[in-house]
Amino acid sequence: MRGWQVVLGLAILMGSPVVELKAVTAQESIWKRFTSQRGGFSIVMPGTPKERKESGLTLFELIRDDESVRYSVGYLDLPVAPGNDKKLQNEVYEGVRKGAAKDQGELLSFRSIQFKGFPGREMNFKLPDEMVAKWRVYLVNRRAYFVNVTTTRANQEQGLATSIDVFLNSFRLVGKR
Repeated sequence: MRGWQVVLGLAILMGSPVVELKAVTAQESIWKRFTSQRGGFSIVMPGTPKERKESGLTLFELIRDDESVRYSVGYLDLPVAPGNDKKLQNEVYEGVRKGAAKDQGELLSFRSIQFKGFPGREMNFKLPDEMVAKWRVYLVNRRAYFVNVTTTRANQEQGLATSIDVFLNSFRLVGKR
């Protein structure tokens, strides 16, 4: 029996006036799928990111100051496709590590991952001021994709753990690759 039927039945049995029950709807989610046709990807983000470019890298970033978190996804076209060449793959991964080191980041852990049969790496960094970053790098033909979240250690371990996973796991390729 449905909840409203139970309430109505009890009201009739007890002689109480019937109160109109209104459906409660959840607030519309701020998480939306963002698609970059030019970049060849889509991802779910809690808002609309801002695009910026630097040194051939195209980034889409969303900073939520109230939660002390930055969501970022980007891509870089490579001169050659790394394919299964571990040396070329490691050059890209090492570039990410060196970039984090410039910001006083310390590589805490990494693991090899795959995305749709393409090689990748997940890296966790410790940054100054109790900040941390989690990066996923995917090497898709001649393009490197970078998906990362930077936040406080407390957010990563507690408050935003689910949001971080939703973001990182929502990355998809669109168009031909």
